[in-house]
Amino acid sequence: MELRLETKLMQSLTPNYEFDDVTKIDEKIFFNKELIIFDIDNTLFYPETTEIKDNIKEWFLKINKKYRCICFSNSFTIEKRSKEIIQKLDCELFLSRHKKPSKKLFNEILEKYNVVADKIIIIGDLRITDIFFGNRCGAITILVKPFGKESRKIRFFRFLENLIIKLI
Repeated sequence: MELRLETKLMQSLTPNYEFDDVTKIDEKIFFNKELIIFDIDNTLFYPETTEIKDNIKEWFLKINKKYRCICFSNSFTIEKRSKEIIQKLDCELFLSRHKKPSKKLFNEILEKYNVVADKIIIIGDLRITDIFFGNRCGAITILVKPFGKESRKIRFFRFLENLIIKLI
């Protein structure tokens, strides 16, 4: 029983793919998918800012022209930053009162975009929110390495992630 629980927990935190950053993602993964959901902080933008690396912005704009993309964030500052993020990415920012890894949030997305779970890709930098969110809902998940200075809250989440993975 305990081994199954550990295995299930590890599977829920394990992405389908891992890359150093979004620009390294093999575009073939996007083939035949209907929606790509990007986390914002530390995936596309520096945390809690509207600053984005030029190479990431270029890459994202290219991907956004080819595929249906949306962005989402659990950040408490996302509404303040939303207009500038939308302008820089030319992409819809999905705002909800629900936060990752909520199944209610996932169902809102399914309904709004008229897609099925296995045709969705979720890309983010945190296992405990982004990867768990996608895996528990049946989406394809991609983990990228974070690149910016993080708040205490995010450092705590990373500490928890690493602790859980080591314990398993």
